[in-house]
Amino acid sequence: MSRQLSSVAQRAPREWRGSSHNVDYSCLHQLAPYIGKLKPVIARELLGQFTSSGDIVLDCFSGSGTIPLEAVMLGRRTLAFDTNPYAITLTRAKLEAPPTLEAANEQLAQRLLDSQRRPRCDQRTIPLWVRKFFHPKTLQNAVRFADECIEKDDPFLLACLLSILHHQRPGFLSYPSSHLVPYLRDRKFPRVEYPEMYTERELAPRLAAKLARTYKHGAKVNRSKVLQIAQVGVADLKLDFEVDAIVTSPPYMNALDYVRDNRLRMWFLDRSTVDYSPEPTERQMQSDAITAAFASNALRYLRKGGHCVLVVGETVLRKRVKTHPAERMLARLTAEYPKLRVEHVIRDKIPDVRRSRRTEGATKRELVLVLKKG
Repeated sequence: MSRQLSSVAQRAPREWRGSSHNVDYSCLHQLAPYIGKLKPVIARELLGQFTSSGDIVLDCFSGSGTIPLEAVMLGRRTLAFDTNPYAITLTRAKLEAPPTLEAANEQLAQRLLDSQRRPRCDQRTIPLWVRKFFHPKTLQNAVRFADECIEKDDPFLLACLLSILHHQRPGFLSYPSSHLVPYLRDRKFPRVEYPEMYTERELAPRLAAKLARTYKHGAKVNRSKVLQIAQVGVADLKLDFEVDAIVTSPPYMNALDYVRDNRLRMWFLDRSTVDYSPEPTERQMQSDAITAAFASNALRYLRKGGHCVLVVGETVLRKRVKTHPAERMLARLTAEYPKLRVEHVIRDKIPDVRRSRRTEGATKRELVLVLKKG
């Protein structure tokens, strides 16, 4: 970390280390897995400290929708954008959830009925790497349900489906596999010894159980606070007004594989998804282009005196490449806006394996850069 940042850095509050499962709307926050998602308690603390009630808060890398959901809960108005279709599906699902469990179950019943009326798909057109996760009948029903949700523009039930796609537990749809990142666990659970784990898994009862878990503590969202959610990259962002604050977590350069790690869920959203594809932030030049677009485009919508709060990796060591994304990003932003002032730097340790690799790669610490536009 550079002298400029280390001289003003402070440790993250102790409460950031606690569990997020007891906060309000925790079940909505846990709607579906997402690699590298921000803890709700961190988003809430940052929004509470650097924004005010009624403020318009922009998150142009919304990911799983943690920041937009917390912003609405705190009485802010929110704008959420991302290029990843899974990210936007999750963000919309959380902010457009039906107000009650009864309403959600009615919606589910209709979607299930309509999906069964859809023509059967030719499973020979489905890639082998997708087919190997599911019993053929389970896959047939899941694909038709996904297509029905996509056609009816129902991100909430679509996200519920994606959340139970793969795991070894009985409440999920796949053969035994890992939960966050899809890998078959057929060596640990051989078909000969565990034949019950390779039978057809019915869709309806598992989706109903998912809804019951989601609404366990209530899930009513004030939709009037949601100004816009769209699958838009930061370079193409266009607004007709200024925002009071930008609170976001840009993708860390060379740190996480958002498409690969979500590839099975991504395939249900976009059938052109392949088993592996490179990330746009895998190379320094591409990562710098995203930062440059943020500097030249997103920051121009921030009002004078407004805060820009960025959650960025401190140091990334992966694939034999060591980078310092926080320093590099700050240098580019201040070059574009010389009057952009660093107000606070908060340093936080990341013990969660979902945000860093077991091999000690990726990033183990992140910095929260709090900037003010002069």
